[in-house]
Amino acid sequence: MYKKVAAGLLAMWMMFLSYPGVGLTFGGQETASPAPSPMPSLEVIEEPAEAVAEVVSLPAAEDLLSSYVPNPEWEKKFANYYNATSAKTGVFIVTRRGEPLLIYVRGNRDTHKNPTELTTTFKIASVTKMVTAIGFMQLAEQGVIGLDDPINSYLPFKVVNPACPEADITMRQVLSHTSTLKQSSKYLPDWEDLPVSNSVFYKNLLPGEKYHYANLNGGLVGAMIEALSGQSVNTYMKEHVFAPLGIDAAYSPTLLADQNNIGALMTKAGVTTSNASRQIKADADYDDTCDPALHTDRTAGALYISAEGLNRLMVMMVNGGEWNGVRLLKEETVRLMEQDQSTVPGSSVTGTSDYGLFLTHYNFGGATWYGHQGRFNGLTSDAFYQPDTGLTFVMIVNGYNGKTNDGLANLARKCLTYIDSWSQEADDGV
Repeated sequence: MYKKVAAGLLAMWMMFLSYPGVGLTFGGQETASPAPSPMPSLEVIEEPAEAVAEVVSLPAAEDLLSSYVPNPEWEKKFANYYNATSAKTGVFIVTRRGEPLLIYVRGNRDTHKNPTELTTTFKIASVTKMVTAIGFMQLAEQGVIGLDDPINSYLPFKVVNPACPEADITMRQVLSHTSTLKQSSKYLPDWEDLPVSNSVFYKNLLPGEKYHYANLNGGLVGAMIEALSGQSVNTYMKEHVFAPLGIDAAYSPTLLADQNNIGALMTKAGVTTSNASRQIKADADYDDTCDPALHTDRTAGALYISAEGLNRLMVMMVNGGEWNGVRLLKEETVRLMEQDQSTVPGSSVTGTSDYGLFLTHYNFGGATWYGHQGRFNGLTSDAFYQPDTGLTFVMIVNGYNGKTNDGLANLARKCLTYIDSWSQEADDGV
C-alpha cells in the first residue's frame, strides 16, 4: 500500500514539474570538496584507458527530480534573471557533486505549446565542441594518437596553412584554437590548393602561436575521431560517451531515440523557424558513415542533447571523469583539458590562452568555472563546472536576443556570479 501511495505522489509531482511556467529551486546536501589535483605536465596519457563500462540502466531525470529540496530564494533570483530576457523557454540546472541545488524550467519547446522538459533535446551549438572533445580524449588516453603528433599523419586529407607549409598542425593546437584556422563558415575547403591569402587560415602566424577561435577546429575533431576509430563520429560517441551515461544525444535529430521531444529552432525575436518534424525532414539524408574527408562540420555545433544530459557530463567532469560509477576519462585527463596548453612541457602550443582543450574558463571572484558556451540564432547553451567546489551549471535558453560580455552571455554570467556568492557564503558558514 505504501509503495502505491508513494508512486502516486511521485507521478503527481512529475506532472506538476512538466507544466509550462513552473520554476523550481532546490538545495541539496553539501559534501566536502577534495583538494584540487595538480595540473599534469604530460603530453598524452601513457596508460591505456580503462575499458568503457557496458551500458547499464542509470537514473533518469525522475531520480534527479526526486532529490529536490525547494529553495524559494534561488527560485526568485533565477526567475528575475530569466524573465528579464523575454525568452520563449529556458532550462537551468545547478548541482553540487550531482546533488541538485536548483532546477528551473520555463516555457514551451515549440509552437504546439508542448512544455519544455529536462529531457527536451536542443541543438546546442558550440557546446558540441566540448562534448566531442571528451570522446577524442578517450582515444588520446589509449595512446592511439599523441596530442603533439601532426594531424596529417592520421587524416585522409592534408591540412596545411599555405603561408607556412612546412609547419605541422597538431591536435593540441586544434583543441586549443591555436591551429591558425580562421572563424570561417566555409567547411570542406580544398585544403591542398589554397592560395597564401585565403579565408581559411591566418597567414602571419605559425601554428601554436596565438589563440583564435574557429569552428573548423571543432569540425576537425569529429573527422579525427572517425579516422582513428573507424566508426562514424555519432556511433563512436554514442557507444563510448552517451550510452554509458544513459544520455540520448546525436549529431542529427534523425538519430535521436526520442524524436518527439526536440526543441524548435528560434530566432532572437522568438520566432520559430523549424519545429522537430521539420528539423528531422531537413536532415533525412544525414550520412552516418565513417568518412572523415566529408565530415568536418557536424562536431563544430550540431549536437542535439538535453540539459539533463549535459548535466550528467558536467557532473562527470567535476568528479574527475566519473559519473555514477561509470568512468569516461581519467582525472589527469580532465585536469589536462582545463590547463593552458602553453604551460605543458614540450607542448606544441606556445601562445598563452584562457582556453584549454575545448574548455574555456571564467572567474567571478569565487572558484574557477570551466566549460563552454554555444550560441546560434536565438539559442544560448552553457555548461560549466568548478573542480574546487563540485558545483555544476547548465543553461539552455531559446528564443531571445541575449547580450554577451567577454564571450559569455550576460544571463549566464549573472547566474554563475550568484552561484559563486552562495558558495562563498556556504564556505564561510553563513
